[in-house]
Amino acid sequence: PGAAANIQIRNMGGNPLFIIDGVPKDKTQFDNLAPNDVEAITVLKDASASIYGSRAANGVIIVTTKRGAIGQKSTINLDAYYGFQNWTRFPTVVNAYEWNLGKAEAEVNRNGTTAITQAELDKYKAGTEYGYQSFDWYDFIIQPNSPQSNINLSASGGSDKINYYISATRLDQNSVMGREFLFNRSNIQSNIDAQITDRIKVGLTIAGRQETRKNPGVPGGDDYVAPKFAILRNRPGERPFANDNPDYINTISNPASNWGYLNYKRSGFLEEVYSSITPQFTGEYRTPIKGLSVKALYSYMFRDSQREVFEYTYDTYTYNPTTQVYTRTGGSQNPYRQRVVNKIDENIGQLQLHYTNTFGKHTVTAIALTERLRKRERNVEARTVPKTNTLPVMQFADIVAYNDADFTQARVGYIGRVNYGYADKYFVEVAARRDASWKFSPAKRWGTFPSVS
Repeated sequence: PGAAANIQIRNMGGNPLFIIDGVPKDKTQFDNLAPNDVEAITVLKDASASIYGSRAANGVIIVTTKRGAIGQKSTINLDAYYGFQNWTRFPTVVNAYEWNLGKAEAEVNRNGTTAITQAELDKYKAGTEYGYQSFDWYDFIIQPNSPQSNINLSASGGSDKINYYISATRLDQNSVMGREFLFNRSNIQSNIDAQITDRIKVGLTIAGRQETRKNPGVPGGDDYVAPKFAILRNRPGERPFANDNPDYINTISNPASNWGYLNYKRSGFLEEVYSSITPQFTGEYRTPIKGLSVKALYSYMFRDSQREVFEYTYDTYTYNPTTQVYTRTGGSQNPYRQRVVNKIDENIGQLQLHYTNTFGKHTVTAIALTERLRKRERNVEARTVPKTNTLPVMQFADIVAYNDADFTQARVGYIGRVNYGYADKYFVEVAARRDASWKFSPAKRWGTFPSVS
């Protein structure tokens, strides 16, 4: 749930540059836009993208959010849906008889003999005796008809001096891999424009979001790969619980993929919370010179995220049907506790001169713009080996790792573009951008990116 889209424009392997309401943003902010708030999406590549500099090497995606219109009647819109998710296909795995038959044939091909007898194969085929029954890991792990819902409430309108668009969205999504894999996101969007005088126009845009991911504390790097791996990895003769008793986790050939313990109660939890707020201020002044205007923009983004992971210790058992005794034969005594706190402050400023005019059959449009970006990111990670499964507090004496990072990015750009049209039939565009990035040494920090079309 909540997975991001993989977008390739030029198929070069990297992400495109995302421009949201005129400001460069990272892919995270694009991925978490509320669809109801999007007015238009434009894709640029090659020469048309060069005005955005080196970061546009993989193309550019320009997003414009909705705004009210001058003189628009006030309207309120409610949009909601509720649906279900299912897998359309997944490899079908074998049962216990087919697995042991394949194993016997493989051993005969390799060694000329096998220890699996025909009588045992008959028992696996019948599947009625203890120890010879099949278990369907797919049906145990996958829960069909996983719910997903989205609700959006928006209001928009305008008078002769002011227009507005205000929106709130809530998305909730579960996973087919059990109802304990959860994702939700709340978005707010507010776009307001005001005509202060005949020559001065100002605008305020506020975009905010909070998203939460929750799932059991599954060991490994990708918690959503683990259940798929378990379906394919676990043997069909193995069962999640010893003697099918849910109080005793069964010891199987690969304990880490036993989905009997991978839940909040037994394995722990993983929770990630992301919060961000982005106010953006714009101003425009139409000068007394015909066709010439001055525009300014300032955007500030603050993002806070926290990741909490707690993986419990656990025991696994083997059941003896003769003595009816459960014996501890495995498990994990390697607890894991992690906390990551990340904070980002981003400041972007733009100053632009815009000129457009028509002289008979000749039309000229010119833009000169400067852009400044400064982004500071701070990240703190702590890991402990807790002494108990019941206390999530991180004790200083249990700390095994502590990492602290603080780094700043900065960019400067100067952009110029001239468009000429004759009789609405012939058009020429000349553009150039000169950028400086913190990634390079001072002697090689600047680059120029021209284009003609």
